[in-house]
Amino acid sequence: MFLSASGKHSWVRLYDRKEIAMCGRYYIAAEDNDEEIARIIAVLNQDPKAAKQVHRGEIFPSQTAPVIVNTPTGWTVKAMKWGFPKAGGGIVINSRSEKADVTPLFQSAVCQRRCLVPMSGFYEWRRTSDGGKTKEKFAFSLTDGNTMFLAGIYDCFDGGAQAGGYDGFVVMTQNADEQMQPYHHRMPVILDSRKARHAWLFSPPQVRYGDLRSLFHTPRLMVRQTEGGQ
Repeated sequence: MFLSASGKHSWVRLYDRKEIAMCGRYYIAAEDNDEEIARIIAVLNQDPKAAKQVHRGEIFPSQTAPVIVNTPTGWTVKAMKWGFPKAGGGIVINSRSEKADVTPLFQSAVCQRRCLVPMSGFYEWRRTSDGGKTKEKFAFSLTDGNTMFLAGIYDCFDGGAQAGGYDGFVVMTQNADEQMQPYHHRMPVILDSRKARHAWLFSPPQVRYGDLRSLFHTPRLMVRQTEGGQ
């Protein structure tokens, strides 16, 4: 178990390549292949309307995906769109964890609206060894095969989903460690321990952001080349 029990914007496929160069897609395995994912989807299915909006398999920016949030009685699963709208159009899908607490777009959310983004793994691309424009696609997952939970933050736009708007989330990123550096200089923040996940999700707004970041410890990852290069 991942935790102890307890004005309209246009969402067209427009985003800055610089923003999505890191963790620009991820994937969610079929429920019958992952008990944790099945549990998360079962909670989401309690809201049939929201469940119908959620994408499975490979998740792209601007698509709707399951996100775990805290509630007064514990945790629940919400359907949210991947990305915050930005001025001038397009979306931002990642937030640099090193400065999220002082970045105006993320400052409030990182204090009051933290979430977990569940997935089976994420994708990254790397240019082929011949130096051409073609890129190879790699899938990253946990070595033990367990569900991966990324640190995320969310916000409500145009009044939020309950008022006819929408809720959106972004993924926190950090400098790549030695296992990720051959593929990219950044990587998502993976919350591998129950303690880290609980603290990220349930700590009150008064908690020091630095204390939360001190819990970021990247687990060992398994990487495999997959189809769908660019």
